[in-house]
Amino acid sequence: MPPWYRHPVLTWAFDVDTDDVTADSLHVEASLEVLGQVRAHIRSVVRSLGADGTAVSGLVQAVDEWLTNVTVHGYGGAAGPVDIDVWRDSADITVRIRDRAPVFDPATAPAFDSAVPLERRPFGGMGIALIRDLCTTFEHRALPDGGNEVTISRSAHTPHDAREEQREDDG
Repeated sequence: MPPWYRHPVLTWAFDVDTDDVTADSLHVEASLEVLGQVRAHIRSVVRSLGADGTAVSGLVQAVDEWLTNVTVHGYGGAAGPVDIDVWRDSADITVRIRDRAPVFDPATAPAFDSAVPLERRPFGGMGIALIRDLCTTFEHRALPDGGNEVTISRSAHTPHDAREEQREDDG
């Protein structure tokens, strides 16, 4: 039995029009063991909302980075509740992640300096910079009763020029 099976997952979806609003929600007891399930879920939902492959990959990576931070740093490696909402509004796909971990505003994290050689960099610190690079919106809000709400978004369709640059960087 997969490790995430012990944690009930509630999902529901409704579809109005992909140019208007489409939504999907997921509740998990976040842990490193459920990250694969969450990645698969985000990949499936973002694809179903009509995103291109670059947008799908970017949002999957950004959600994975944030949930890893929530699990490792926010919940100290223990499982904790996380709610994820995904929707498309016109050209953008947005993901909102809510947790009950101690408040952490990513704007207060030290800036990542890519000029520092890899062997001289401290471990970690790249995830928030990566999320900022992958998304056009990265916002944090402390929840009134404790916890965090992070909203990330990006265009569902990567401009042709950006996809060509990506291929050149990968090749």
